[in-house]
Amino acid sequence: MTKSYEPPLTTNPHSPLYRVDKGIRAAQQRLDAAIDAKRHHTSQNLAHEVIGEAREGLKKCEQLRVLKIKELAQKAAAGAAG
Repeated sequence: MTKSYEPPLTTNPHSPLYRVDKGIRAAQQRLDAAIDAKRHHTSQNLAHEVIGEAREGLKKCEQLRVLKIKELAQKAAAGAAG
C-alpha cells in the first residue's frame, strides 16, 4: 500500500524534488522488504525492529520533502516579488 503524494513523486532527474522523491521511493522499498522479511522469517522481534526503523526512515524522507516544497515555494514567491 503506497501513499499518494501531492504533488505526485517526480521521475524527472532535473526536477528540484527528484533527489528527495528518490529517497522516498527507496524508503518505501526498504519498508516493503522489511514487511516481506517478517512474513518469511521466525525472528519476529528483529522484524518488528527493522520495520520500525524503516517506517521512521520513510517519515523522515516525507518531512524532508515537505521542507523542500516549502523552500521552493518561498524561492518562487521571492522571485515573483523581486
